Amino acid sequence: MFIAKAVAATLLAGSFGGLTSLPSGDDAAYDQQRQMEDKRVACMTEQGFDYVAALAPERQWQPGERERLAGDLQALRTYRAKYGFGVWSPNVYPKDEVVNPTSRENPNNKTLMSLSAAELKKWRAADDACFSRAVKEVLGKTVTSQQDFYDQLEAAEQKSLSVLDQDKELVRLGRQFATCLGVGETRPTALDGLSHTKIVRQASEVARKAWKGELPKAPKGKTIIFRPNLKPAEARPYLAKEIKAALKDLECGKAFYPAYSPKAVEITSRVYQEFGREGAAQAIASRIYRKII
Repeated sequence: MFIAKAVAATLLAGSFGGLTSLPSGDDAAYDQQRQMEDKRVACMTEQGFDYVAALAPERQWQPGERERLAGDLQALRTYRAKYGFGVWSPNVYPKDEVVNPTSRENPNNKTLMSLSAAELKKWRAADDACFSRAVKEVLGKTVTSQQDFYDQLEAAEQKSLSVLDQDKELVRLGRQFATCLGVGETRPTALDGLSHTKIVRQASEVARKAWKGELPKAPKGKTIIFRPNLKPAEARPYLAKEIKAALKDLECGKAFYPAYSPKAVEITSRVYQEFGREGAAQAIASRIYRKII
């Protein structure tokens, strides 16, 4: 059974125009990540701890992914007709890189597994301090820990995206979208991912009920999301319902998404890049899971 904690993310707004491609800046952000990891290694070595740079591979874009982020209806329809929102499809298509991309193990895991509880506590405290120092030196930002870094990122993103709730055209389109969906919420930022979030909740509940033994406790202020460990044949009926919901959501939002998504992606990318993180694609999942808290 796979468990993922809801993690938040975030960033700043400016003027908007039509988005034909994702905003530039990810390369610079990736270079900043590299610099921070190098400083983290040096700092941990100074403190007498082993640490291996854990820089994630640069994002490999799937066909149509950029277009979906930009609100292209055909790209969205093609994806949703097969994968829905991407909640149950990882179970149905376990070898499909689109919904089950290959992930690399953190090179520090073996070290962490070898430490006693007391040693691990000291290692994590040193790592938080070194991470905070690296962030200050590379980005000029003051954070107290990795969690504080992501909390600040989330707060910046939420603040920046909130300007879209005052966009008169998006507000008008949001009302139409909400009426079609049959929901009372009309804020554009709340409608973004609303149907997706509902499917995530349902899947998590299925997994929670199937959990063997004592349920893990969520950290204060966080929500634990459970991912069902179903076989393809078992998950397929759930995916069929998800696809139906995803296509209905798209039909209702066919005027909303092309207007909203480019602006949301541009804002999010700027915020992420300010925090030395690659932008748009990473933020989508965090926004979905944040709505569940």
